[in-house]
Amino acid sequence: MINIRYVPHNAQSPEGSASPFTGVFVVNTPARDHSGVSHLAEHMCFRGSPYYPADHELFVANALLPLSINATTYAGCTYFYVQSYNKALFTNAIQFLYSGLVNTHYSQCAFEAERSGVLFNELTLLEGNIDYANNIAIRRNDTSPMAYQHAGGFSDSVLEISFDDLIDYKKTWYDGDHITLLVSGEDTDGNEIISLCSQAIAEVGAGDFNTKSGDAMPRGNAAEEPANTLKPTENYVSTWWVPQEFTHDLLEVESLIKSKIESLVKEKLKSSSDALGHFFIDDEVNHAGMIALRFVHNTKANAQARRDALENVVSLLTDLNIEAKPRLFTDAKLPNAVQQLIRDFQQQTHSRYREPHSPLKLSPFADYLCSVHVCQAAMHEVDVKNKNPDTQINSSWFPTAEVEIDYGDGDGDENGGEDKVKPNTTALLATSFASLLSLDNLPVLPRLLHKLAALSVQTTQTIQFAQTARSAQSVLSTQTIQNPENRFQCIGNHWVYRVDTQFHHYLIDIVTGASFWQPRTNGECYALGVAQFNGEIVIYGAQDKQASVRDLWCENTLAQIDINAGVSHSPA
Repeated sequence: MINIRYVPHNAQSPEGSASPFTGVFVVNTPARDHSGVSHLAEHMCFRGSPYYPADHELFVANALLPLSINATTYAGCTYFYVQSYNKALFTNAIQFLYSGLVNTHYSQCAFEAERSGVLFNELTLLEGNIDYANNIAIRRNDTSPMAYQHAGGFSDSVLEISFDDLIDYKKTWYDGDHITLLVSGEDTDGNEIISLCSQAIAEVGAGDFNTKSGDAMPRGNAAEEPANTLKPTENYVSTWWVPQEFTHDLLEVESLIKSKIESLVKEKLKSSSDALGHFFIDDEVNHAGMIALRFVHNTKANAQARRDALENVVSLLTDLNIEAKPRLFTDAKLPNAVQQLIRDFQQQTHSRYREPHSPLKLSPFADYLCSVHVCQAAMHEVDVKNKNPDTQINSSWFPTAEVEIDYGDGDGDENGGEDKVKPNTTALLATSFASLLSLDNLPVLPRLLHKLAALSVQTTQTIQFAQTARSAQSVLSTQTIQNPENRFQCIGNHWVYRVDTQFHHYLIDIVTGASFWQPRTNGECYALGVAQFNGEIVIYGAQDKQASVRDLWCENTLAQIDINAGVSHSPA
């Protein structure tokens, strides 16, 4: 049975404000290779379950209900969290999350759409960034025993994950006996909230469901690895592995290290810039609790220049005052209460995270610089001017129709119950808490799309002449209006569509429907949603294969609204 632990809320809330109910499911999710199966498993936890069958349940809840649900992975664990001020909504969301965690019943089509569509799009977006692409190039070629096993996977490696790989991984690591739930809330009794969560979880019975297995059979060809027009060059990369406890001090002086290394190499080697390299810290924690210090040698540096550079880098690092400190989990993207629960879990389960001093015995920092590992990686120049993260994806993946799983007794036809077209399914959280649905709960627009949104909501000013009632004298008045031509903005695979005020009242009905989310659930894009931006409401998509025609999709979606006694309107 799942272990539920109540954590008293220590932080003080602002005067007159209550603290939200917060829950974090902790799942041990090790990465054994670069396949990305642990990343896919995380995605699939939100892909519906027999208890909450709607594929779009998460999207509707995060958009319209007063709660937040998401997940993050750190140091071999995945943390699924929910937060809300409404106790009943919170416990139902806990139930939704748990049912997704332990679920292993997926259709082939849902698997294909998430793997070859959504996940592939996400990784392609990340790999369009030169710094990210260079980092993973190093990881793929690092042969050290300490080398990272890249939990996120790569755009090509995830396509090799089979349906059985996913199911085996979830059955191994998402077993209820291996899941811990941490809960907190300032204005609640620990026993009460534990009891409510226990009841909600107990209702998620195992059930006698039939799981379909076997390799996925894509409709058409699978997504292809995106073509990159930039030609990489082979670089030597030197790596020192140091315990994560040195992370704080190293990050504090990383910029200083970089500037001093450049100056030091120039001075002592008395060479041209061709012999320079660059230093960076990969502060992700590996399976052994270590982080990587990397020095990338310039491609034109010869063997002697590389040896001299290493000696000087080690000399500089040794002279720094780098001390070991417990590394406490922080992630500014997560709510404070979620971060606190994760830190509490780490401190309770791992001695190296305890304050004020970890009992873990570490050697001096300089001792870890005595061992260096060298590999070669094909990397791009970091100052390339023509890099374009919005390059269209070269992909032949074709989204398929949504299907349902046969949860019957297994006595169907000889084909074992082939995938059937699935009707629109109701989002149960939205239905159960309909009175709480509100556009006021819309999240803020992802920062990635802010520039597009700024263009979308751009206004124009018109000058009008008006006469006062008591005088024939004309006066000037200025009226600010929005330019309809700016409503839709698209660059590459990203787009934003401003929703006019006249349609706001009908958005709740649109967003709660399954059809609105089909571009996301069918795997056509990485992200789709409705959000707030500068007082306006926008529909948006990121890494969307159909981005250039989403203006027509938005117009058709809004045109389905019957306003004023059945008269259908569409944006001008």
